[in-house]
Amino acid sequence: MVVLATSAACPVQAFRVGTNVYATQFHPELDLAGLLTRIDTYATFGYFDPSEAATLRAAGEAVEVTHPMTLLRNFAARYRR
Repeated sequence: MVVLATSAACPVQAFRVGTNVYATQFHPELDLAGLLTRIDTYATFGYFDPSEAATLRAAGEAVEVTHPMTLLRNFAARYRR
């Protein structure tokens, strides 16, 4: 295994096994609309207190997240064949 991305909060964010197996510890395909849908969908499944849904939505809407989608786009461009 080769570690490809790290941070203080998550020492292994992405890794590769061999030459063609890749994994991430986050969802690079998840955009804001997808995040908000997940908050709404999973509000009663025990992942968080349902009363926190509005706070979670606001936190998601308060930041601009571009790196995961850039990573996914670059990965797809590199390995598309």
